[in-house]
Amino acid sequence: MNYDSVLKKLENNEISSTEALSELYPEPKTRPGKKAYFIKMKISVPEEGKGVNRLLKVLFFFPFPMIFARIGIRFANRFVKDQGIDMSEISKMLKYSKNTRINIDSADAQVDIKII
Repeated sequence: MNYDSVLKKLENNEISSTEALSELYPEPKTRPGKKAYFIKMKISVPEEGKGVNRLLKVLFFFPFPMIFARIGIRFANRFVKDQGIDMSEISKMLKYSKNTRINIDSADAQVDIKII
């Protein structure tokens, strides 16, 4: 439908304003992002010393498959049920979040998560 005909229908009270809005500006189709397969993490805890930081670097040296992250999210769901966090939505977001990088800097630790 073109712009003029929708406005004439709205003027003659044939359609409501919300219907006119939806006809003039339809919602764009959304498509999911690219599927992610691996997660690469770097964790540094300055207060713990060199030994703990080296152990964390060795543990997270190689990227691990996304399936392990999704299993970890299911496991974490047991602990956050009473806080109102929907872990299934987080799992869906992780699945289609390729080329995303998350940096967390706090006084206790620095965490860098790269989803590839």
